[in-house]
Amino acid sequence: MLFHDWLKDDSKIILFDGGMGSEIFKRGIKPGKLPDTYNIEKPAIIYEIHKAYYDAGADMCQSNTFGASYLNLQNYKVEDQIREINERALENIKKARPSNRLIVADIGPSGQFRPPVGNAKPDQWVSSFVKQVNVLEEGVDLWHIETMSDIEEMIAAIEAIKSISTKPIISSMTYKKTKRGFFTIMGDSLEKCVDIQEKANVDVIGANCTLGSDEMVLLIKELKNLTDRPVSAKPNAGQPRIDNNNRAHYDQPIKDFVSDIHKIIQLGAKVVGGCCGTSPDTICEIKKVIDSL
Repeated sequence: MLFHDWLKDDSKIILFDGGMGSEIFKRGIKPGKLPDTYNIEKPAIIYEIHKAYYDAGADMCQSNTFGASYLNLQNYKVEDQIREINERALENIKKARPSNRLIVADIGPSGQFRPPVGNAKPDQWVSSFVKQVNVLEEGVDLWHIETMSDIEEMIAAIEAIKSISTKPIISSMTYKKTKRGFFTIMGDSLEKCVDIQEKANVDVIGANCTLGSDEMVLLIKELKNLTDRPVSAKPNAGQPRIDNNNRAHYDQPIKDFVSDIHKIIQLGAKVVGGCCGTSPDTICEIKKVIDSL
């Protein structure tokens, strides 16, 4: 298994891709529309984005399935298309993948919260993720559960994957920096999340989204002190600026982002890439840094 070989190779920094949603938005998707539906409606755009990331030097790229779990599709009233959306996502990324690169199944949050915020129950989360995992399992090399703000939903996603698959799992929570340290919006501390992820026996423990690259440097410093497992980081390109059309723009210069990624690598991160606002150009510049090390 190539990913396991990379994890064992002390000299290897694994380069992930950058933002998918923000790249789709650049290509004119209407605000409020689910980017995952472009797998069916605009497959050429999805292929083009994947290809650009692989061409930029990414070792592995994610399927365009961040929002394609059953519960999240239900939020958009397209849950009856769960199989087609996920299958077409695999077709699009397979066409773009060069040899010796990996396809990562992207699993995002369901958009449904547990009480007191919402009415979701853990078994509903598990069932929702199982429906998605069943479709993706055949076509991927590993899993990335990302942007989770509730450690209980993360555990549900891990349980769903492990009920079907034996492939490696990267589990990435999303945190906010507070005066008391790093916490999810559901109030889970970094320490608590790492402890639970370790007990769930995931292969890589990570963080993505919400934080810009400068704050991600601080988080990774803390995270590395909490675990001996490989660590992953996919920060945003700074904080978004929302325009009059409700579109997010990320203005951080690529060189500043890449400089922070260099610091994150020096702190011991094994897997690095970008989240919202990062592009194939960002990944290309990170590749130059990795190659120079």
